[in-house]
Amino acid sequence: MGTRYIPRTLEPVLRRAARDFPAVVVTGPRQAGKTTLLTRLFGRRARYVSLEAPDVRAAA
Repeated sequence: MGTRYIPRTLEPVLRRAARDFPAVVVTGPRQAGKTTLLTRLFGRRARYVSLEAPDVRAAA
């Protein structure tokens, strides 16, 4: 049985933000679906940076 995607009410807000701003920050708890949401909305057109690794987080 596969995992089913649940549409988020935040989707239109993220689309507008991505249209209006050069960068959009999405934060939240681990394993909440942030990357899945962004990948579903923007596919490979957008780049993302995960701040989970301490060295990347320190450089941000």
